[in-house]
Amino acid sequence: MEAIKRPVNVHQAYHAHVYFNQDTLEFARDLCHKAGEQFTATIGRVHEKLVGPHTMWSCQIKFSTKVFDDIIPWLEENRNGLTIFVHGLTGDDLADHTTYAYWLGDPVAIDLSGL
Repeated sequence: MEAIKRPVNVHQAYHAHVYFNQDTLEFARDLCHKAGEQFTATIGRVHEKLVGPHTMWSCQIKFSTKVFDDIIPWLEENRNGLTIFVHGLTGDDLADHTTYAYWLGDPVAIDLSGL
C-alpha cells in the first residue's frame, strides 16, 4: 500500500480542500472561517454539493508558501478527524491533483476525468 503523502512546502501557492458531510458541515464551516481569521488565506464557498474533481462536499482554503508552515500544522491539529486535501498550484491541474497532492487524514477519491 502506498504511503500517504504529507504536505510539503515546495510551491508558491496552495489549495486546501476541507471535506465534510451533512453531519460535519457546521464544524467544517467553522474550521474554514477560523483559518481565514488566523492566517493570510482566502476562504472559498462551503459547497454542499460536489464541485470539480472533489467527490465529497468541500470548502477551499487558498494560501501561499509564506503561511504554509503555520497553517498546515494548525489544520492538522484542528481538523477533528476531517480529511483535508492539500495541493500545490502550478498551473497544471492534473499534476496539482496527483503529483502535488497531499493529505491530512484519510485520502478520498478524486475524479480526474475533467482535468
